[in-house]
Amino acid sequence: MMRLCAVILAALLVGLAAVGLGAVVGGNRAPDGTEIQCDLPVELHRRNTTSRGQGCCVWTSNHHAALWQNVPAYQEAPKWIQEHGVPGGAYPGAVEKHLPEMARQRGASQAPAFLNYEGNDLELLKLACRTGRMPAVTYSYSPSGRYGGGRIAHMVNLVHADDRYFAVLDNNYVGENQIEWMTPEEFRRSWTGLGGGWAVILLAPPPPPPPTNAN
Repeated sequence: MMRLCAVILAALLVGLAAVGLGAVVGGNRAPDGTEIQCDLPVELHRRNTTSRGQGCCVWTSNHHAALWQNVPAYQEAPKWIQEHGVPGGAYPGAVEKHLPEMARQRGASQAPAFLNYEGNDLELLKLACRTGRMPAVTYSYSPSGRYGGGRIAHMVNLVHADDRYFAVLDNNYVGENQIEWMTPEEFRRSWTGLGGGWAVILLAPPPPPPPTNAN
């Protein structure tokens, strides 16, 4: 009987692995081969920096989104924050204030639109990624075990979101094969783990799809 139970347990574990349950770190395809929705080239990944002693993860994540969606007014956001002596640690009100300031000082007649969302609606994030937009999202722990599995106050980019997989680009872990893939529920726990989810979504259109050979 015990041997039968062990066989059943082993089969269940294999099955869970087969359906992709459990966070993993890898490249720009999900464990089942699904292509990533927002594939920011590795050479454009930016590592987190600091301003006045605090991390610039919020501004770095918005820089990534601005590169991906071609919004020059918000590109190099960490450098603007550092040059203006703004503390790196940010919150929704700081983004609401400083992104428009950044755009105006860079000559934009109107600040490019963005959604500064607080809540827990995964469907909103799925829609953003499905339409090629790259949200900046809060992240309270790493489901794959980064940061020693401990609690953190951090913001990353959501680069894929569907019914099966969510994936993040963490500005503390940039480069080749550093995308963290997880289940929607694993993502939800990390996103909302600091008392509620926060996402900044630039509303500019996504980049055009890569050309394909009709033949």
